[in-house]
Amino acid sequence: MFFKKYQPHVALREFVNNIMIQQADLDPSTPRHVFPMPPLQEQVMIFYPYDPVAVEHLSDNRKIETKQNIIVARRINRVNLHISYHHLIVQVGFQPGGLYRLLGIPMCELEADEGYDSTSLFDKEIKFITEELNEASSFENMAAIVERYLLTKLDCFRAALPIDSVLPEFIKKGGLINIDEMASESCVSLRQFERLFQQRIGVAPKFYARLIRFTKAWVYKEGHPKESWTGIAHQFGYFDQMHLIRDFKEFTGVAPSIIVNELSKTPYSLNHKLPD
Repeated sequence: MFFKKYQPHVALREFVNNIMIQQADLDPSTPRHVFPMPPLQEQVMIFYPYDPVAVEHLSDNRKIETKQNIIVARRINRVNLHISYHHLIVQVGFQPGGLYRLLGIPMCELEADEGYDSTSLFDKEIKFITEELNEASSFENMAAIVERYLLTKLDCFRAALPIDSVLPEFIKKGGLINIDEMASESCVSLRQFERLFQQRIGVAPKFYARLIRFTKAWVYKEGHPKESWTGIAHQFGYFDQMHLIRDFKEFTGVAPSIIVNELSKTPYSLNHKLPD
């Protein structure tokens, strides 16, 4: 398996956090593998140059075969990813609010957990990017192909407001922030801050902060399976283990033990991680 996150060109870093590539070849004689996916709060553009994947939406019992290039504005629920045997994902992780600044579409107008066909949101050129990725000679070349495309879009990005420099703080501080202070740093009233936040992120600030904290706890447990939930709860700012379990049931619909059991059955880790 190959996994690497590439730093984008310096001109893109205001909008793009990383370009991630992951590749794995699985045994076709075995059943298709299922990977539990946490509600990661990263706005992403995803390319599947080889075989598509299927996304199982557990909240409403839907299973959807994805397009080869999609946009996900936010994922607030757990989903299961059914990965193909010849798996390759090239993913652009935007800075918080970066996708709004590129598309000009309020994120609250895009459905949570949905993978939108990128060709409906971008120019027709994007479908050729997938073809180039399919024929690329190396992973570094793949990252360069995506980077070059994004550089052609620099003139499309909206100018920054003070709130755009505040949004990354939610992730840097693990969701442990003071909303009133964030509004003050954004030079707007609390009501204006909440409106601009919904426009850029698609959810309310307090919900976003809770979701970041929960996701960090999930990801840490995934990487440290022997760590107790009590220790993880305290590490990530929960009052006690019960408050973490409450969030677990709200965001995943199941108890933590079920997620741990599902993760133990996956053949490898998807290296889930919140952006820095």
